[in-house]
Amino acid sequence: MLEVDNISTGYGNGDVVKDLSFIAIKKEIYVLLGANGAGKTTTFRVITGILPPSKGRVVVDGIDLWVEPEKAKRKIGYLPEGERVYPDLSVYKNLLFFAKIYDVKEERINELLKEFGLKKYRNVKAGHLSRGLRKRLALARALLHDPDILVLDEPFSNLDIPTVLSLRDKIFEMLKEGKIILFSTHILSELQNFEGVKCRVGIMKEGRLVLEERLENLLNRIRNIDVVLKVDKKQQAKELLEKFGYSVNLESTGVTVRVSNYNDEIPAIMKILLTQEINIYEVKTKEAPIEKIFIETTKSY
Repeated sequence: MLEVDNISTGYGNGDVVKDLSFIAIKKEIYVLLGANGAGKTTTFRVITGILPPSKGRVVVDGIDLWVEPEKAKRKIGYLPEGERVYPDLSVYKNLLFFAKIYDVKEERINELLKEFGLKKYRNVKAGHLSRGLRKRLALARALLHDPDILVLDEPFSNLDIPTVLSLRDKIFEMLKEGKIILFSTHILSELQNFEGVKCRVGIMKEGRLVLEERLENLLNRIRNIDVVLKVDKKQQAKELLEKFGYSVNLESTGVTVRVSNYNDEIPAIMKILLTQEINIYEVKTKEAPIEKIFIETTKSY
């Protein structure tokens, strides 16, 4: 269990995160959802032992992070926003550097190189890799010591589809193993991919946790939003969905559908299209609905 107990912290000019508390448990995803600047990255820096709190504490499986930092940090794997790899070191040496810190054997490095499709890039400098491959390398580094808790800061931003799918699969796999997963995002559409697992969402606003809700309940709060579906037969998709009473517009790569209940209607819409052999390549909200969620869920804050 990870317990964040009433933490506040900042960078010298007042606290950025204020009186923040939540608990993340095994076999569950905990998501910090908020606009850029809400305090998500700062929170993760405290949780991972990079930035000390001005008050409060972080407890990892009963271990106070700031009392026994080395012992607690061994239980945490951290993927910071961006790749944050050493560009002048090879893929192998990037992993070897951290393997020595955690006393991890070379077998584990080779295992991760294979698992993340990095084996053929073993001797390539990290700076010469694509962004997607650098993200894979950073994730492999975070998992080197087989942590009980994985902390991912904006992990799905600016990634190619294969890397996104690989990362999701890894998250599901770790959940089955009994791990704790925390990640932050400002993109609500990414959350729909985790509806089938235990997932709680903490909404941050101006450094405070203003609402905590289970994912399925949060998605049910979203009303009257436009969702873009990237499909291969957009005219056929438009005509089909209009027969079911939906308001549909054509887009360059698909169709836009107005839904009143995202959580209930999007799965039904996808089923309608797939049963007519219309392939769906992507589903996302047309505009970031974070403001709508804030309006609906934080009116009193």
